[in-house]
Amino acid sequence: MENNITIELLNTYGEKWLNAKIQRMKNLLQIAEPDEALYREIMLSLGYPKNKTQFLELALILPFKELKTIRTREEIEKALLYRAGLIDKANNLPENFDHSLKMDKSVWNFKNIRPVNYPSKRISAISYLLDKTTTEGIVQFFTKMINQEIKPITTPSIAKKSVLNIMNFHQIGTQRKQEMFFNIILPFIMAFLPNDVSKISKFLHEIFETHPPLAENSITKEFRNRVGNASKESTPSTRSYFGIHYFVKTLSIVQGNS
Repeated sequence: MENNITIELLNTYGEKWLNAKIQRMKNLLQIAEPDEALYREIMLSLGYPKNKTQFLELALILPFKELKTIRTREEIEKALLYRAGLIDKANNLPENFDHSLKMDKSVWNFKNIRPVNYPSKRISAISYLLDKTTTEGIVQFFTKMINQEIKPITTPSIAKKSVLNIMNFHQIGTQRKQEMFFNIILPFIMAFLPNDVSKISKFLHEIFETHPPLAENSITKEFRNRVGNASKESTPSTRSYFGIHYFVKTLSIVQGNS
């Protein structure tokens, strides 16, 4: 790998990363209703890296439209845990709740996963967000939160605060909320809204350009090991941060085909 990678190049790759994410969300919207599509993406993200398929299956057998019939956060959590096969009983749920529809506990991976990241813990955590969204719908919930935050994004601190205000729900850590926002919420809303809603798209893109980079991970560490002059300070925003991800992924594909 060349070690003369510039910020401008990383920003270009960051835009490519974002466009690819938006296209993925547009594709999902072709096969599912908006609330179901966004719900599935959020549930899928809970499974990294060993339980993705399992969380997607759970989202399919307990769809968002059924969650909307459940009254409280505790009951949402219980319904998810039951359908996941992680608890044996689920009382006080709607009368028409199908108790025969249930995954087998054995499909879940627990090996080499810290207890705090067990599937049951992640289900409990996400129930706090789902409880806030069942009345108006999950897409409308985030659209409303974004609309409330619209302002000029002139500094990284303003961008960071806006993201945290949009992701204002309990039991999920700040780092995980930031990852969920940039990987799912931001590209989904940009894909969902019609092109003429330029105010929201402009605001979200300003956040993408200005927000400080997310936490280091294996991809960014690999990049910095290969590019000797690429310090953390040389990646000033989430745009350049995800530019690294796009760059490393593209390079891996090229090397794999060579």
